[in-house]
Amino acid sequence: MKHTPRILTAMTASLLLLATAACGGPPPPQGGSGAGDVIVAFSSDVDTLDPHQFRSVAAYGVVGNIYGTLLQEDYAAPADGVLEYTGKSAPSLAESATWNDERTTLTFKLRAGVTFADGSPITSGDVVYSLRRALSDVGYVAAVGAWLNIPDVEKGIVAVDESTVALHVTHYSPLIEQFLAFQIFPILDESAAAKTADDPWSAAFFAKEATESGPYVVESQVKGQSLTLRKNDRFTAMDISEAPGSVVVQNLPDPQQAFLALQNGAVDLVVGLTPDIAQAVEQDSRLKLYELAYSDVVYVGFNNEDPALKDVRVRQAISHLIPYDTLRKDVMKGYAGAAYGAVPYPMTDALDEKGDRTAYPTDVAAAKKLLAQAGIGPGELSLTLSVPATEVTLRQSAVFIQSALGQAGITVKVNEMSDAEFNANLGKMQMYVDSWYSWGQDSVYQLYFLLKTGLFTNYTNFANKDVDRLIEKAMATTDVNERRELSRQAQQIVIEQAPWAFLFTRDVLIGARDGVSGITHSNDANLRFERLRVAK
Repeated sequence: MKHTPRILTAMTASLLLLATAACGGPPPPQGGSGAGDVIVAFSSDVDTLDPHQFRSVAAYGVVGNIYGTLLQEDYAAPADGVLEYTGKSAPSLAESATWNDERTTLTFKLRAGVTFADGSPITSGDVVYSLRRALSDVGYVAAVGAWLNIPDVEKGIVAVDESTVALHVTHYSPLIEQFLAFQIFPILDESAAAKTADDPWSAAFFAKEATESGPYVVESQVKGQSLTLRKNDRFTAMDISEAPGSVVVQNLPDPQQAFLALQNGAVDLVVGLTPDIAQAVEQDSRLKLYELAYSDVVYVGFNNEDPALKDVRVRQAISHLIPYDTLRKDVMKGYAGAAYGAVPYPMTDALDEKGDRTAYPTDVAAAKKLLAQAGIGPGELSLTLSVPATEVTLRQSAVFIQSALGQAGITVKVNEMSDAEFNANLGKMQMYVDSWYSWGQDSVYQLYFLLKTGLFTNYTNFANKDVDRLIEKAMATTDVNERRELSRQAQQIVIEQAPWAFLFTRDVLIGARDGVSGITHSNDANLRFERLRVAK
């Protein structure tokens, strides 16, 4: 993806470095990483180990490395320190995955000798239990699991013998094997689960305890500070002999503190840099910036049921007022791509195949004309734009948008909210700035969750029968070309109806000490710790 130029003056860099050195708060971790060890900093603590619950970014990073899955993402050979996802799935705990001729049954054969970290064997019963738990009401995964096309888990997920499991699906989907490589479908030890009548899926147990089946095990945790992982010597699904012996997941919520720790060698990696810190990393010859392009779309959501926003011409007018280039350059410092609609590049089947198109180019005259056609004169429209206060780039974007809309006489009040308040009011706010990233980067999946009428994640209350019909047909077809065409038709309607203003896509920014490589450009935007390499 070609991004806008990065601009960092010597003065800006110097001020940032001085501010970093002088900032308050707890000191960064000391001592660096020992032989075979890696310290990775996140801006959050590990809040739960349950793979089927929403969790912090750090917890996603941990869970994806302590649990194994039947399949895993396949990566190309490293290039400039990055392993790119090939778009294919490879065997992991399962040695094979075979479809029948009708592609209605997918059969998995477990590898011989695979065990949990405590040495107990992984059986077909554990696989059945784990997948049924994922599709239960214990967490959020059931909403995603609907894409596995298994309406009845008792009949659809069955053990054939001690090492063989069959999935019976209503129809084939290209997402089934891809999704089964995600950390939300891990293999848990059923025998270790502490089931009760009130907690049949052992939610209390799995929140704090892990029955590790992946390359790492939890060794210790200091709440609010860090969690230490140790390499699982019993993991045989892949060769991890060169993997780091231990990984410390450090909680460093202050971005400047995290940068200072990286400079001092107290941590090896910082995941999720802010754009300002990313610029400073690029200026330090001892550090390396990994910039991973994703379809994490940032958008202004319009409540399509709000009287002030029901008229599509008003939504289109606001979209024409957004200063897209300014947001990418001044807010994101160039670490962003264009968002052409709700399915931006590099998602599959996106209308924009290069990442350089804008659905509503900034055009104040066009915006004023649309407002006039809608019967709205200067000073006659007042709106509230809500934003989560903890999201720095979203908050900064809101200020630019507030100013830009004023050029057409629209008054905007920016309402900064706590994360809890913001999340509780999704679907109710008049306008809001938010982001969304769909694991798998599949266009139909994205359209379904964000824009299908009545779905709980359709926070703009958008309703369009033609879009609904196209999504449903795309979900039902097994023809790849037909699916692509249906998706693209739906995408075009969404652009024309402007339920959102499509701002930009955000890159994942990772800062590393020089010599750190093995960064996985994965589908779920999480690192695979066993792939990391640190040159001492």
